[in-house]
Amino acid sequence: MSTIWTKTNTDRKRLSEDIAVLLNAAGADDWLGMPEAPVLLKPNLVVGKPASSGATTTPEIVAGLIEWLLEKGFKNLAISEGSWVGDSTARAFKTCGYTALSKHYNIPLIDLQKDDSVEVETPAGTFEICRTIADLEFNGGSLINMPLVKGHGQTHMTCALKNMKGCIPDSEKRRYHRLGVHKPVAVVNTIIKPAFALVDGLNPDPYWEEGGSPEKRDLLLVGRDPVAMDSYACKLLGMTDEDVQYVGLAEQLGIGTGHISDEDIINLDGAAVEASAARQEKSEVKEWIDNLVDQQSACSSCFGNLASALRALQEEYPDFIKTSSPGLCIGQDFQGVKLPGDKRGIGICTVTGSNQSLKGCPPSRDRMIEYLKKEYSL
Repeated sequence: MSTIWTKTNTDRKRLSEDIAVLLNAAGADDWLGMPEAPVLLKPNLVVGKPASSGATTTPEIVAGLIEWLLEKGFKNLAISEGSWVGDSTARAFKTCGYTALSKHYNIPLIDLQKDDSVEVETPAGTFEICRTIADLEFNGGSLINMPLVKGHGQTHMTCALKNMKGCIPDSEKRRYHRLGVHKPVAVVNTIIKPAFALVDGLNPDPYWEEGGSPEKRDLLLVGRDPVAMDSYACKLLGMTDEDVQYVGLAEQLGIGTGHISDEDIINLDGAAVEASAARQEKSEVKEWIDNLVDQQSACSSCFGNLASALRALQEEYPDFIKTSSPGLCIGQDFQGVKLPGDKRGIGICTVTGSNQSLKGCPPSRDRMIEYLKKEYSL
């Protein structure tokens, strides 16, 4: 089950053909239910940015999967996603090319931000998931996970396991971050179990989940084991399983097998896939942001906007990277906490009394830039 198949795609005109070759080599149709059962495709549209940014799943990969499914007799198809808190899934569907994809194939789009939710018991207590996802297994359907292998400002890497966060309501996403992000990511995969993951490694950003610095990799991956897939994703980004806490936690929960070896990788092109040179290089800007910002309990959308704002200011003011004070606090750990004079708060969670904090849930990137310019006298 831990086997991962990979294929290189250097010609985007052959993308659908290469996807079919990859899926057929893996025997992926055997992982699905009966042809008449529903099949739900779950890309990563965390934010309304096109795939060229390195942030979202390439719609042409989804198109290639749809064509393969139709050829195999699966016709009850839909695409679902719930973007991160503060962004609009409907806008992401349109901006990322999925509205046009839906019209072309006459396949519905399901906005999970507008979905009802149901309570489900997990090894860590009661969690909520979107009703569409809960009903899928009840109806004998299959979920196909379609993430990117890309960097992440908080968890260092995001791929198959973390993409399931889009299957929970916004209120639950906020609660996840109060629990520390890593543990809930692992736990949700005990109750949401995709048939397989078809992973976009064509043009991902090796540093940030919201994109901006894409790296051309031309890679497609497929596999059933999300822990093995994320273990391999760590390798591709120049990391180990230990660098991403939720990978080990998911393995402990019996979701899959980590520390994947070369023997588990079947590369249909014959050559070994190299780790990202970009990620292996030390990111001075990322290290600076990690040191400047206390963000252990921050929601991804809030921290993502802040990281983007800081990167934009560093580009505009090159000496800004030398700044170490005031430090920035963000996230739910700071609710009701009076910040010291050498700290500034970002987001509604940090607003207490007379503290110097920027309101919003989350504040927009532009508002953060304006606020930071004032606080740092830029």
